[in-house]
Amino acid sequence: MKITNERNLFQVILFAFFPLLFIFLGTSCQKDTVDDMSVKIVGTWHQTSKTIDGNSATKDSTRLLMQINANQICILCDSSSAAIKAKSIINRSGWSYTGGLLNIAIDLPASWTPVVDSNSLSIRRLDFNQAGGITKTTLTFERVANLVIN
Repeated sequence: MKITNERNLFQVILFAFFPLLFIFLGTSCQKDTVDDMSVKIVGTWHQTSKTIDGNSATKDSTRLLMQINANQICILCDSSSAAIKAKSIINRSGWSYTGGLLNIAIDLPASWTPVVDSNSLSIRRLDFNQAGGITKTTLTFERVANLVIN
């Protein structure tokens, strides 16, 4: 009698959870799609301009040269006077592209919206200004030869 009860319990568990197994396997084994933007933004980029609300501004010296690597590492060359004095002109950061936004770890929680073609990259972000309005900052880069930055 005891064996029969255990067998019945096993059958109930098996038939109750067996359909769930197919559901979990069916949804978890979907292939992730590779977004074309993730491939396009990989490379070394030199900043050519910066605009704030459509008005030309001084270039962002913390990222005059930006290298986005395929291994999710972003290298920023900082040419500000503070970085030069501290001899720390190279900053390494992580990056990801999800949901149409470029996330660079050093900039979080702010994200950038990238627009890229073969030789140019524009990244745009929206921030709140001191008056409570929204400021749109756009950095424009041109592709340069890939460098090995140590």
